[in-house]
Amino acid sequence: MWHIIAMGAGKRFSARVAAGDDPALASLAALAVAEEFAREAGFDERGGARLAVVVEELVSNAIRHGAGGGAIAIDLTLSADANEVALTLSDSGVAFDPTTERAFTGPDAETGGGVGLALIKAWANGLHYCRENGRNVLNLRLRLN
Repeated sequence: MWHIIAMGAGKRFSARVAAGDDPALASLAALAVAEEFAREAGFDERGGARLAVVVEELVSNAIRHGAGGGAIAIDLTLSADANEVALTLSDSGVAFDPTTERAFTGPDAETGGGVGLALIKAWANGLHYCRENGRNVLNLRLRLN
């Protein structure tokens, strides 16, 4: 189940994925919100594509790695500011700090994983993580050009 809330120049997406739910549905819904947000904000094709990649990676990773086979609640907030998007992702999953240094040696040969976080780090202006009230909270500003 998910909810979408328009907030002036921004959008908020909330989802709860329970054990047994198809996790792809929440990821696709978050992606649709990001694409709609980019269109409404007038981003060019490249900026919209960057935002879509970042949102899909963050949401799908939170669900895939954070739920641990159980339920997870996700809140995504997007707002536009000049040539950047302010993005906050909060989730109830297991603690994970994506800002800690990890050597990127290329995608995993089996799954292709590992590229998304490297892209997010390359495109973000400021990537800040904290754990608040049992939730992961990631804030970043995404450069659109």
